Amino acid sequence: MKVRFGVMVSGGPAFPNRLELSKFEELIKVIDGYGVDMIGTYDTSFIGGDAYVRSTLIAQAASHAQVGIHPTNPLTREPQIMAAFLASIDAMTEGRAFMDIATGDSAVYNIGMKASTRARLEDYITCVQDLLSKGESTYDGRPQRVRWQSEVVRGHIPITLCAEGPQTLHLGGRVCDGVIAGTGVLPEVISDTIARVRAGAESENRNPDDVEVWFTTRSSLDEDRDKAIRGIHASVSSILNHSMRFGLDNKNVPTQFRNKIQEYVEGYELYDHVLEGGRNPRRMADLGLTDYALERYALAGDSNDWIERIGAMADAGATNLWISVERGDIERQIHYMKLFGEEILPKFQ
Repeated sequence: MKVRFGVMVSGGPAFPNRLELSKFEELIKVIDGYGVDMIGTYDTSFIGGDAYVRSTLIAQAASHAQVGIHPTNPLTREPQIMAAFLASIDAMTEGRAFMDIATGDSAVYNIGMKASTRARLEDYITCVQDLLSKGESTYDGRPQRVRWQSEVVRGHIPITLCAEGPQTLHLGGRVCDGVIAGTGVLPEVISDTIARVRAGAESENRNPDDVEVWFTTRSSLDEDRDKAIRGIHASVSSILNHSMRFGLDNKNVPTQFRNKIQEYVEGYELYDHVLEGGRNPRRMADLGLTDYALERYALAGDSNDWIERIGAMADAGATNLWISVERGDIERQIHYMKLFGEEILPKFQ
């Protein structure tokens, strides 16, 4: 079965030097050369350097894939700034820009703000769309205008909403070009997620088939499968918190895990977000949640493990998948992207 892939990259070190930038360009060319659909980078200054800089570097190196932020949030970037950025990337790539948006996690909590409401998300998305298509809009009750709208490559740049709860999935179906679901990749979760997005589209008399549903995975690839699985614990610990922090209802959580997950979320250490050796993976293990979280969210192991797992996801309806390269040494990232491109990707083209 054909599966489309997006790849989320960091920049190796938070602030790469000139030699490391050359290696980063090589990494992007390797990924792009295998024919993936999307290449994106996260927008949180808490974890690394500036996302706009990384996106520009990706746009310069990628010749085929769509390029963009994966994801941003409506709190740290004004919509006029975001619209101008998207138009610039779209021009650089001759019409291959995209934007993913979420409520905000480490980027906003670590500057003393709270995650966005759904109403603010919708207001922001609509404003960015209007600025690109019409050159004017409103946001938070304030007028917004740009005078470059007539020069844009496309008046409509795809915007996808990262969603984990039932109401946000519905919102994505109503107003966005697509939804990136952080709900998990178990069969029952996949089918429920797709149904909720489609219901959102139908509520606005949109064709549900026009709203793409992507599933995000917390991924780790290594010839040593045990090493790959150990290396994904911190990432999985973060999405377990993120996907459950606003409640567990209607999220396909088995009864035996509800109280433990609630306790985990209430004690989540934000400063240790996605930190290997941090307190969150240890608490996840102490509460007996690690195996469940890995089964629900992870794509980890060697090439054979990935092929089997992706096949199961596709059979359940998840034929659009986001994977990620690990942070750190770019040479290692290049190695494993080559492994992905040569041993795994051909099975799903």
